[in-house]
Amino acid sequence: VHSVPTSGLSLRESSLSSVTSDSGTSLGVATSQDEWWQTWSAEHGIWTNENISVRLPRTEERGKGGVTATKNIAALEVISRIPRNLIVAASPKDMSTRAVEAATNAKNCSWAVDLTAAALVALHPEVDATPLEGAEKAKQEWVQGWVAGGWATDGADLGSEEEDWGPKCVTGSLLATGSDNDVNVYAKFRFPCHPVLHRASLGLALLTGSDDSEISLEALSNRGRTYRAMRDALLELVTTPSPERKGSMRERRAWDVADVLSRTLSRVTMLQFNDDDSNTNEDSYSAVVVPLHERLDHSEHENTKLVVASNDEEIWLVATRDITAGETITRNYNLAPRLDGDTSEGALRLLLQFGLPPNVWPSA
Repeated sequence: VHSVPTSGLSLRESSLSSVTSDSGTSLGVATSQDEWWQTWSAEHGIWTNENISVRLPRTEERGKGGVTATKNIAALEVISRIPRNLIVAASPKDMSTRAVEAATNAKNCSWAVDLTAAALVALHPEVDATPLEGAEKAKQEWVQGWVAGGWATDGADLGSEEEDWGPKCVTGSLLATGSDNDVNVYAKFRFPCHPVLHRASLGLALLTGSDDSEISLEALSNRGRTYRAMRDALLELVTTPSPERKGSMRERRAWDVADVLSRTLSRVTMLQFNDDDSNTNEDSYSAVVVPLHERLDHSEHENTKLVVASNDEEIWLVATRDITAGETITRNYNLAPRLDGDTSEGALRLLLQFGLPPNVWPSA
């Protein structure tokens, strides 16, 4: 846990020679375009400004980055237009009845429960449903590509398989390891919690330069509590569990819920819709994941913003200032919603929730 492994983070990863500075400027020339994105987006009605380039994220970018201006882009210029039916959203208008019913049965109601339920429904159609077509099929293909996630979504973040209390001792995934009663269970062994979680918190503190591992332990524990509060309610949404792990059907479904939660948390943002479901004419904010925006690099001085078109049927990615040729297109992940009870800040939050690499962490 004394480094940030980068294996297993993208199905479309490749070796590229360019790097990105802390200011968000590309220092090299990307040589490998993301052909999957170009084909998928064009086939499903996503318009992308001709003055940007979308390349494959490098492994060390942990799934974020690769979107760059190839020519100058003016402030308020539209960078991309995304049909609303392609996004994953925790809003009444966008969630299916199946997702709403499952989320309602969770122990705690939150945007994280709703958004995870929506993502699971996008991935897993009902068993007897007709084959997916159109926007539903497109959304499934996109969500299937969410490989990178928050820290320890991939077991390699916990070190080698030979490490004591490392990946070999994880139950499905780190997020799914442990219970709400761990303090009592392990007190007799003089552990503050599950030993795998304890070791992970020490490594996470070391990685992010914190001198207080209690903060990272509480952040990890809070993430676990959030997962367990939704796990049982969302199990039914996983119709075809991932075959990679060994375990019972229920265990594999539970681990898939954990994985989707982690990958959803790492992509989420808040979006203001103009829906008038309550006849109050008040704008509403919902947690969403939006194609292209979810893979942007991080900057505290972001150069884009998501807005909803006046007809509510498109989401626009708009430049918030002039962007020069060669500059990376960015968003500010600090503005994304956080889990209830989460008090993590700085590098700890950027790595744990979003999986962002050290080059974008704030300077000490």
